Amino acid sequence: MPSSRLDTGRLRLEFGQVSKWVLIGSLIGVLTGFAAVGFEYLLHLVAEHALRGPAGLEGDGLESYERGVLWVLLVPAAGGLLAGGLCWWLAPEAEGHGTDAVIRAFHRAGGVIRKRVIAVKAVASALTIGTGGSAGQEGPVAQVGAGVGSMIGEFLKLPARDRRLFVLAGATAGVGAMFTAPLGGALLMAEVPYRKSDFEGDALIPCIISSIVAYATFTTVTGKTRAIELPPEVLAGLELGNPAELLVYALLGMLCALVGFLYVKIFYGVTDAFQRVKRVPPPLRAAFGGFLVGSIGLMLVPLAPGHGVHFGGYSLIQGATTGTLDVAIPVLFLLAFAKIVATSFCIGSGGSGGLFAPSLAVGALLGAAVGQGASELFPGLDLNPAAFALVGMGGFFAGVAKVPVTSVIIVSEMTGEYSLLAPLMLVGVVHLLLSRDWTIYSEQVGGLVDSPAHAGDYVVDVLQEIPVGDLLEASPRPALIHQNATLREALTLVQTAAQSYFPVVDDDEKLVGIFTLSDVRRIFRMNIVEDLVIVRDFMVDKVATVLPSDNLNEAMTKLNQYHIHAIPVVDPDDPRELVGMLNRHELGRAYDRRIKALRGEA
Repeated sequence: MPSSRLDTGRLRLEFGQVSKWVLIGSLIGVLTGFAAVGFEYLLHLVAEHALRGPAGLEGDGLESYERGVLWVLLVPAAGGLLAGGLCWWLAPEAEGHGTDAVIRAFHRAGGVIRKRVIAVKAVASALTIGTGGSAGQEGPVAQVGAGVGSMIGEFLKLPARDRRLFVLAGATAGVGAMFTAPLGGALLMAEVPYRKSDFEGDALIPCIISSIVAYATFTTVTGKTRAIELPPEVLAGLELGNPAELLVYALLGMLCALVGFLYVKIFYGVTDAFQRVKRVPPPLRAAFGGFLVGSIGLMLVPLAPGHGVHFGGYSLIQGATTGTLDVAIPVLFLLAFAKIVATSFCIGSGGSGGLFAPSLAVGALLGAAVGQGASELFPGLDLNPAAFALVGMGGFFAGVAKVPVTSVIIVSEMTGEYSLLAPLMLVGVVHLLLSRDWTIYSEQVGGLVDSPAHAGDYVVDVLQEIPVGDLLEASPRPALIHQNATLREALTLVQTAAQSYFPVVDDDEKLVGIFTLSDVRRIFRMNIVEDLVIVRDFMVDKVATVLPSDNLNEAMTKLNQYHIHAIPVVDPDDPRELVGMLNRHELGRAYDRRIKALRGEA
């Protein structure tokens, strides 16, 4: 088994690839699990003392105007001011929802995240969310965990590829712990870097290990086993009773696509609008965003008492999935729209918080609205709006985040209910098919081949498929020159030949050396008589060669290694028997032809 050596100055470790994933993945999982515990405690502390206690909030909004109006307006603004200032002064990359920062670190930064981001992100997000900001806690913990993975990778002086994988493993650990979904968390960070249906396959093992360990650490310390607790009577009714329900679920998928488009456009429209106001310092922008969130929360009091846009939206999810959110269908749509706008104001203005939970809340509200409407229109189907709310959660998140596989698993794990897998997959796929042109994560790339992290991987794969011998048939026979030929004879050959590299042979036409036009120019500067100098005097006698059976990647490696543009191809049975010459131009043309063939363009 191949081994890896990690040199950390005085610390030197050698272990196999599997051991590396297990040991380092477990360490990341433990540290991120405890970080998630600490973050949740800090968030609870801020929320209880800053907003819930003084304003009397129990869910996501005020019960009435009798208490806490001023707090709901000013406290989110103060939280935005503090969080925005903290990010601005110490770590601007900690601003925003966090997931894009993780994706950017994977694709473009070699898996490097500054150590200070870990603390800044945790504190700024606790301030943003705890003071009533409309944002989730999973995205921040994902970035915190990614910072842990990056820190360990840098400490152990791991190569960039390993650092990237451990950044994903750390983010996975955060999501797996906070969502109490070890498998969903592991799949999420392997799937979310790409818009298309690609997975970062190499990351699966470290991601699974870190997610399991972080989940075990978090649940052991906190005692939480479910992110969303559903009563037994609700769980008993979550099933696909009639195949005709799938048509209603397909309509839900279409609605998710429409609202998902609005979500992305509103979020980035608000973000761009705040960023254009450059005369206003970032902390003040974030404060104004918090004030707008409080204003939206107050406007919802008469329509949905106790239900609003503050925090991540778990109270909205709980109400939609259990049926306790007893409001009319238009109000459900209004709550979904308000959550989108409030989240855009909170995060787009420069606050720090995640998009996971708000996306799930929007999906749950859409699902509850469709479920209620369909049950009124088709009473014979005996539809359960709670089931539609649950499916809406996964289906909406699948499309806006481009994670169709993860969304099915993560919602099932969060709730402990697996009986709705078929409608979850249907809604997710319908949403995904209708939303190929937009995503909530701007740093996603199309697929593996588009990732800077994989630059060169596919060039190597393609070149490794093509043997050198395939190019020799179309290549002209190189002009040879005898080692005893004079400089004058060599110049005559150079003038008429179309090549830049000239193989030198002996009486049996066996390869003994090579010279280039540069070698000839060097001889001219010596002012030596042309008829006294022979080719053997200025040729290179140690010749790099390749065999017809070698692949083009091996040939390219030698061309780069020796800084040459052409290389002799020799017979495998006689390394002095010249078969032909291979140059960079022919290699490049072969690569282009192969790429076109793979794309079906040839």
